[in-house]
Amino acid sequence: MALVSQSELESRIGRPLSAEESASFTIINNANQAYIERIIGSSVEVVSATTRFYDGGLQNLEIDPCTDITSVKYVDEYETTDDTLVAPNEYVAEPRNNTLKRWLRSRQGAFWGRMNGLSITAKFSIAGDANTLAIVKDALLASLESEITNTDNIKRESIEGYSVEFAQSTTKNALDKLKLIFPGI
Repeated sequence: MALVSQSELESRIGRPLSAEESASFTIINNANQAYIERIIGSSVEVVSATTRFYDGGLQNLEIDPCTDITSVKYVDEYETTDDTLVAPNEYVAEPRNNTLKRWLRSRQGAFWGRMNGLSITAKFSIAGDANTLAIVKDALLASLESEITNTDNIKRESIEGYSVEFAQSTTKNALDKLKLIFPGI
């Protein structure tokens, strides 16, 4: 199920979509959402907890944005648990005051330095953080709106009753607001 509905887009642009726009809405909406999920590393919809593996060797370990971390374990190359870490004595999920967590900080120096040696089970989705979800939803709506109403790439010239339109390569990037909350994209 997509985060943005057709009725929300119609409400934003102040008119119903044409038949052609309506026919392509689902494809463009799903493509935009898939692109966003790929660049931020997490889903934008409600998900169940899954396990992802990370390399150790750092005290501050960057992880994919997630909520509800249920376990952090050291595992061997066969994914057999060597040790289970206990929060907050052995690690802290950061930023501490945000629902959406982006890294783990080891309280005892660096995490063990194994390749894929740290197993983290959490909900890898931004859906649990209402503020972040609202910003992402607004960016998706802005992107869809710009697909429909964007004339930034059109240049018009008119000389003595004769007019011509040219397409330019410059367009508005509606997803720039995501760069503020997801550094590195």
